[in-house]
Amino acid sequence: MVPAEKTAALTCKAGEIFDFVDSGTCWTCPEASVRSIFGIKSKEACEYTTMRWEAAKRTPNGLFGLPGGHEIAAEVIAERTRVDAASEKFITQSKMNRSDAEAYRIAAWKQIHDAPETSPELKGAVYDYIFDVIQRGAKTKPERDMVAYIAAYVQDTRKLSASEMKLVMESWQKGLQAKKASRPTVGTNVYDTGVAPPDLRSAISSIMHIGPAAGLTLLYIGGSTLEALSPAFQQVASRIALQILPYRFKEVTQGVTISSAGFAGATVGPLIVLSVSSVIASIATDIALEQNKQEAIVNDALAVAQRPVNLARLLKTDDGRNEVATNWALMTQEPIKPNTALWARLMQSKSKSTTNTVPTVVLEGEKVVVGAPDIPVIPMAQINAITTTTTAGPNGKNVWERVSGKATDIAVGTDGTAYAIGPTKENRSGYQIFKRESTANGWTKLRGAGYRIAVSDTTAWVINLRGQIYSLSGSKWQIVRGPRAQDIGASAKGVWIIDIKGKIHKREGNRWKNIPGRGYRIDIDQDGRPWVVDKNGDMWVHGNDQKWQKLPGQGIDIAVDVPGQARAIDKLGNTFVFDGPKRNWVATSREKDALAIGAGGGQVWRVTKNNQIYRMK
Repeated sequence: MVPAEKTAALTCKAGEIFDFVDSGTCWTCPEASVRSIFGIKSKEACEYTTMRWEAAKRTPNGLFGLPGGHEIAAEVIAERTRVDAASEKFITQSKMNRSDAEAYRIAAWKQIHDAPETSPELKGAVYDYIFDVIQRGAKTKPERDMVAYIAAYVQDTRKLSASEMKLVMESWQKGLQAKKASRPTVGTNVYDTGVAPPDLRSAISSIMHIGPAAGLTLLYIGGSTLEALSPAFQQVASRIALQILPYRFKEVTQGVTISSAGFAGATVGPLIVLSVSSVIASIATDIALEQNKQEAIVNDALAVAQRPVNLARLLKTDDGRNEVATNWALMTQEPIKPNTALWARLMQSKSKSTTNTVPTVVLEGEKVVVGAPDIPVIPMAQINAITTTTTAGPNGKNVWERVSGKATDIAVGTDGTAYAIGPTKENRSGYQIFKRESTANGWTKLRGAGYRIAVSDTTAWVINLRGQIYSLSGSKWQIVRGPRAQDIGASAKGVWIIDIKGKIHKREGNRWKNIPGRGYRIDIDQDGRPWVVDKNGDMWVHGNDQKWQKLPGQGIDIAVDVPGQARAIDKLGNTFVFDGPKRNWVATSREKDALAIGAGGGQVWRVTKNNQIYRMK
């Protein structure tokens, strides 16, 4: 027998647990867990002191995947001021020097030109635009569609958040009950650390998948609309702007993506904390009760989340503004590219309107003044003496090309999709309806029957022989209550009808508002102004002064395409375009065969008296 010799203390490394297992060993528990009372080799040897939760994933979105996204983005780009304001906000917050600031401004606009879906400046500027729209009320279809979608998205976020919070709390409570039932009754007070109630912010933060793209968008919100975010949010954005300056500058000037440059999601952590706190606080505010207990908030949040969101009311509080802005960042963070054809047409249209290549109609007394005021308005009767654009173009090529099919009326949407009323009767209500997408080689017959047709942006509207009004929703026609109509006109800026007595009505909300005046045929231009042909053939435009002004000449049908050029057919069947610089009607066809005309999406279509269809090249 020899005395024992101490070679080392009976201790383990920091963070390890000593246990008399296998002659004494050191053990570790996973992060955020502690040693339980159960055996070291059992599955319950360690327990978590806080609850972990994996939340449901949101469906990815992008600016150009939202209804109205293309049109509003184009409007904001043409306007420029909001984009510039967003850039200047970032320049100020990140304390950029003068030369870098100038390089950044140029590069930011280049990114918008080359890849608008990736631009946080554009997304921030579009949100500022929408923030103002919510305050004043939506006026156009893209605005109404966008606002409605945001409200639905915010409500869905609330529903998902409330549901997740409820599931977290229920899981925690069940876990405690199960653990308590399985524990031995002796010595539990010695080892049982308990599991703390879950932090609701952690549960919500995993729902709010705010990546670098969404975080960047939040930094650019509030450039032109300062009240779009709370002061606390703006302060956090200012601090983060300094951190991401090197990465963002490289991204726009050198094409280096932020995610690969080392700007991880952790940088937007403070934004996530504020966003999550705002969602919970905003829901609690809507509950309109003093909530001191987490469980009460969870229970009532489920009820609140079922109610439709009132964006205007929500934007009156700091938490509400943060909640809506955060949802916008989530909605737009995916780089979904714009529709190539639609985006090109919108950009061309906005470019023309901002460079004054498309003249604006100015109404003065009984004259329609377009372009230089020293050129007189020439009546259509005198147009025969003017050099015209006929069906024979350069090198003998035809300006008009024959399209398969037959029709009695035709209309074109902003995406180039054409809709036509055929000459064959479908039933007592009207004639067959057809659709032809811009890339299609033929017509697709739609269900239903109509007599006259129009397209509001991309939504088709018809009236039938009974005077009933319908709009196309998906593949089904939905009846729209209103006066019995004989014609309908539409654009992205509104829908108008002429009833069977010749009275004119404008669609406002879910009702029809009578506008003084009489007409027979009608179409709506890109600014929402109606152009009308009356029973006598006289042509009129409804001006910004809310009065009808008479146009020169006479016609039987009229249409206005996206660039704002009015097209008309005279009583002989000739087709004309209203020439802005010359301020008169210029012939585009002398074949005396036209019966109806439609225009939209930068395209012009005509239907002849024998129901043939032509499209202008």
